[in-house]
Amino acid sequence: MANRKEFTNRGKHERFKVKDGAIALVRPLNALATTHKYCQIINISKGGLAFRCIDRNGESVEPFELDVLFIRDSICFTFLKNIPFKTVWVSHEPSNTSSSHLKTRQLGVQFGEMTLQQESQLDRFLKKCTIR
Repeated sequence: MANRKEFTNRGKHERFKVKDGAIALVRPLNALATTHKYCQIINISKGGLAFRCIDRNGESVEPFELDVLFIRDSICFTFLKNIPFKTVWVSHEPSNTSSSHLKTRQLGVQFGEMTLQQESQLDRFLKKCTIR
């Protein structure tokens, strides 16, 4: 855990916690795959984000496409679609309770080269959906 914290603090962008309703949508690149995951965003910055998702039997989460959504009052707002990124760290966590068989996986991703529209959408997301 200390190593991840050190990595997070080394980033050149300030990280923000997100408001309830901020979701990372993970979609497999395989067009035939129908499963996608709604993952909890842990924090986000101009340079990347960290998120947590359920790890079903050690399944692989790559390769995948990544979107950032915000859900409020049962309305889904897509802020960023098909974000270019690379995974920079993965952490597996045991379940929080002994009765639960669910495990979670945390991932940290670094954003790649975005279009001007994506950069604008990210700025808007940071202003409206983060806790400062």
